Amino acid sequence: MLAFKPPKPSVTTIQTIQALIPLVNRLYLKGLTLDVDAESIARLEAIHGHSTVLAPNHPAHEDPMVMFLLSKRLSQPFYYMAAREAFDRGRFGAIRCYLMQRCGVYSVVRGTVDRDAFRTTRALLFKGDWPIVIFGEGEISRQNDTVMRFERGIVQMCFWALDDMEKAQVSKPLYAVPVGIKYHYPQDMWNSIDAALTRLERYILPPAEQTPVERYDRLRRIGVAIVRTLAAEYQYEIDETVSLDVHIEKLKDAILSHAEGIMGIQTEADILTRTRALKNIVDAEIYKDIEQMTEYEQKIHGEQLQKFQQFYPDLERLINFISISDGYVAEEPSPERFLDVILRLEREVFGRSEMRGPRVASVRVGEPKDLRECYDTYRTQKRETVEQITHELETSVQSLVGGSS
Repeated sequence: MLAFKPPKPSVTTIQTIQALIPLVNRLYLKGLTLDVDAESIARLEAIHGHSTVLAPNHPAHEDPMVMFLLSKRLSQPFYYMAAREAFDRGRFGAIRCYLMQRCGVYSVVRGTVDRDAFRTTRALLFKGDWPIVIFGEGEISRQNDTVMRFERGIVQMCFWALDDMEKAQVSKPLYAVPVGIKYHYPQDMWNSIDAALTRLERYILPPAEQTPVERYDRLRRIGVAIVRTLAAEYQYEIDETVSLDVHIEKLKDAILSHAEGIMGIQTEADILTRTRALKNIVDAEIYKDIEQMTEYEQKIHGEQLQKFQQFYPDLERLINFISISDGYVAEEPSPERFLDVILRLEREVFGRSEMRGPRVASVRVGEPKDLRECYDTYRTQKRETVEQITHELETSVQSLVGGSS
C-alpha cells in the first residue's frame, strides 16, 4: 500500500492558486471556461455548511480543475479525494504533492481497502465544514456523453459517517449530490478533426486503403485497423461473424489476461475491477520510497520494476480503452464525440494526444439526497440500500450529462 497523503488545507494556498488560474488556463488548458446554471448554484448554496459529498462523473483529466473552478465560483473550498499516484506524477512530484494537500486533496489507493482514506473521509463528513469531491466512476472514462458504473464506496463511506454521528448522538443531514460534467467546443472543430484523421490514416493504413469516405467511416476504419493489429499481437483470432463491440471486449480481456499471467494473478472479477487491482499493485511498487530501503530491498524492487516493464504498456492501453465501444460516435456524430475517440486513438498510436481548442465545461448539479432519511433502512438492509442509492446517483449523473447541451 502506498503511503497515505492526508489533506493539509491552507486557505492562503487555495486563494493564491485561484488567483493564478487565468495563467494556468492559458498555458495548459487552452482556455477552459466554466458554465454553471443558476439552479445548480442555488442547490449547492441551499446545503452550504452541511456534510456533503459531491459525486461528479469523470470524463477528462481536467475534471478536478473544473470542480476547483466551481469551488471558486461558490467562494467555498472543497476537499478532494484523488488517486494516490496523482501525488507523485511528473518531474516536480514533491511540489505537486505539497500544493495538492494544501488545496484539500487527500489520497486513496483505488480498488483496495484503503483504511486511511476511508477513516479520513468519515472524519471530514462528521465534521462537515467543506464538501468532499469524490469522482463516482473512480477512473477517467474519456467519454463526454456516457457515465461508467459508479463505485459503491462513496455511498458506503457516507453511511459509515452516519454511524459515527449516531454513536456521538449527533443528528444532522448528510447530502450526496450528483454532479454532471460535460465539455463543449464553442468553435467549429471539423477542420481539426479532419486533420487528425488524416494523420492517423497516414500512420496506420497502407496507401491503397486511404480512399475517400465519409468522416465517420474514416474513424471506424482506423479503429478496425488498430483492433486487427492488436489482435495479431495478443494472438486473438478475429471472427468476422461477430460485432466489433464483441471483439473490443474480448481483446480487452486478452490484454488483461496477458498481464495477469506475467504476475501470476487469477480472478473472476470484471475487466474494470481487474484493471484497477493490477494498476494498484504496479503503482505501489513504482512509487515506493527507495531511500528507506536496504541494498537488497532495492535489488528486489528493481527486479519487480523489470517485470512490470513487460506489461505496463498493456495496462496503459487498457485504461485508455476501458470504456470505448463501437457506435459511440455513430449514435451522435458530434465534434465532441469524434474527438473523444480521436484522442484515445492518438494515445494508442502516437503515445500522446493533444487537446484542440478552447472548451466550455458545463456543470449541472442534481437534487441533493439527504442520506439520513435512508439511515433506518440502511441499518436493516445495508448492502441493498448502498447499491440502490449508488445506482440512483449514477442514473442522476447520466441524466445531467445527457441534458447538458
